[in-house]
Amino acid sequence: MRSITTSVASIDDVSFPLSRTLQFREANVEVADLVNAPTDFDGVIVGRDGRVRALWSSFATEAGRDVVQLNRGIPIDLVQEAVEAARANTPLYSLEAEFEVVPISAARKLGLPDDWVRRIEAHDGSHRQVLSVARLVAGSPASASLRAGDLLLAVNGKPVNRFREVEKATRAPKVTVTVLRDGQETSFEVATAALGGRDIDRLLAVGRACCMRPIARCQLRAIRLKASSSRISLTGRPPRVTSCSPVAASSRSMATLTPDLDAFIAAVRGRADRSSVRLKTSRGTARPRS
Repeated sequence: MRSITTSVASIDDVSFPLSRTLQFREANVEVADLVNAPTDFDGVIVGRDGRVRALWSSFATEAGRDVVQLNRGIPIDLVQEAVEAARANTPLYSLEAEFEVVPISAARKLGLPDDWVRRIEAHDGSHRQVLSVARLVAGSPASASLRAGDLLLAVNGKPVNRFREVEKATRAPKVTVTVLRDGQETSFEVATAALGGRDIDRLLAVGRACCMRPIARCQLRAIRLKASSSRISLTGRPPRVTSCSPVAASSRSMATLTPDLDAFIAAVRGRADRSSVRLKTSRGTARPRS
């Protein structure tokens, strides 16, 4: 066993770019970077008292077409919570929303009232920030209520302005959230999603295509069945498309909506080998594209 003496350089929010192939990426978590950090892929960060404070873990993210690996420390209480839930066979609840940090100064420009500035500063003066909804998981209960751009102010009446606070405040099937939307404060009840740890339960292979029904960050909105013979390659709540190569448009096409995997199967069933389809997708808050 090898050990080194070091200190924490910074505690930062993870901010990994969206995956080009829509692979899992960590979000909504603060991680520790170390001074002269070790190159080991795993290990533990131990305090002076001998107690484990964090797991030294590896994160994979994309930089262009390359996969980059980063090592950071994950707070041990996150791990403990997951282990306890697994032992008790109980779900972890989530709003299924990805947040980004907005400084108080920027939040003021978005209409954050002075009374909320004072409440947030009284709640946590060392983190003068609010959380903004960056994107929502398609088909999740929260996606019907929350919107990208909402400033999350409170959960069940208590101010929250850090990722971990939101997780702890949403440990129930339903919660009441207070947001600032278009300069107006509003509160409403939101159902959370119970995370059981098993996201993919169906997998469909169609030639070189692979479509699945996981938690979707990219939605397959429609398929256009084409009369041309060009080919495409696609890998993939609505079915998830993990990548696709472009195909030429066809004037002789008919759109078929595919809100779920069964609809996708029905749309492609019986098609001749090497025939092609045209996909229309939307990703995050971007406009749908074909």
